[in-house]
Amino acid sequence: MIALDSLDQLRQRVSWAMSQILVVVKLAITSQAPRSEQFLAYYDIFVRNAFGNYRDILREISYNALMAENLSFLQSK
Repeated sequence: MIALDSLDQLRQRVSWAMSQILVVVKLAITSQAPRSEQFLAYYDIFVRNAFGNYRDILREISYNALMAENLSFLQSK
């Protein structure tokens, strides 16, 4: 667990909390093929901007591939 032993423990905790607020759909991660690389890129946005501007976080995640599936009208009913 990197959050327990790391020197940037506060950054890791803030990143995890932000990822719990700005979530992606479970199907976006598990559909078709495993997308762990895309999810890590999504999570890295929170790590990079843990102490930054909330607007910058929203801008970056809105252009992320996982969030694009949430924001699209693909297969909407």
